[in-house]
Amino acid sequence: MMRSRTTLKTRRSARGFSLVELMVAMLLGLIVAGGASAVYLASKQSMTETEQVAALSENGRFALQLIGNAARHIGFYGGASPADIRWDASLGVVAGNCTGGAAAYDTANSIFAVRAATASVLGCIEDAVPGTDVLVIKGVEPSPQWDANPEDPNAELDGLISFPANAWSEEDVYVVSNGESGVLLDGADTPPDVGEGSEFAFGTAWPYRLQIFYIRAGDTPTLARKVLAWDGTAGGMFVDTQNLVQGVENMRFLFGYDSTGNGRVDTLSNLADVTAANAWPQVISMQAFILLRSELPDPGYDNEKTYQLADVAVTPGDNVRRILLHSDMVMRNPRLVLNGGAFE
Repeated sequence: MMRSRTTLKTRRSARGFSLVELMVAMLLGLIVAGGASAVYLASKQSMTETEQVAALSENGRFALQLIGNAARHIGFYGGASPADIRWDASLGVVAGNCTGGAAAYDTANSIFAVRAATASVLGCIEDAVPGTDVLVIKGVEPSPQWDANPEDPNAELDGLISFPANAWSEEDVYVVSNGESGVLLDGADTPPDVGEGSEFAFGTAWPYRLQIFYIRAGDTPTLARKVLAWDGTAGGMFVDTQNLVQGVENMRFLFGYDSTGNGRVDTLSNLADVTAANAWPQVISMQAFILLRSELPDPGYDNEKTYQLADVAVTPGDNVRRILLHSDMVMRNPRLVLNGGAFE
């Protein structure tokens, strides 16, 4: 009898799960798997968003830093007023030169902007994004060259630009000025005399810079700039294009200018109003707005935001993640010129 009961228990234990038990187990397994998948997908979505926003933010800060660095030297020509700088006969033709106030050697227009109505702008840009602002900046790079080491009181002055040694280059254009007057000349030419009694007595040489910032059209819109560069093959200067930051799809500016002659900002306007008021010579500050976009769309994201870029509101209405950045920039040199000085 005992043996029979043992056999019955063994048979029951070998029978396995019933259909109901199996279905319950499968349901519980699906719930657990579904929960794990949801957590994974949410984590992946959050990581994708974080990475995209971080990349956009980093690129945007770099773009604003580039524009800000250029803005700090707007209108600085070694202490000389832009109106007091003349062209030297050594200056040759600039290949691909821009037109109007954007012409490479037009120091009278150190800062101004235009809005791209089409892809063609300023005679030297053929790939601009319509509806975006184009910023023109001119000045000199803060890398001066002297007659002699200014930190050595015993250095002999001979009237020749020679310090630092071998710094003067035929592949550059320079402004040589002494605070009263200046000359723009080709680096292939001989530097002018800066000795006592000369036109540019105790003058300093500064590398001249042209920078035109704009949004370049393409599969991925890009912040680019036109610069004055050396063409080693042709042996002359030309206007070159540099790609700076990918993903910048729009750029707008507001400009602060002095409309009362007191050397302080009292009017803030967009470029159309500044142009209409003929106030570019009085501009001493600006606000830059840049809109950056991710390179790839995110099917799980709906962008329903509205971005206020200076004087225009943009509502994309797509599934591309974007970020809007803004920066205030003070132009030190135009402010000093308006106040009667002219220092970097």
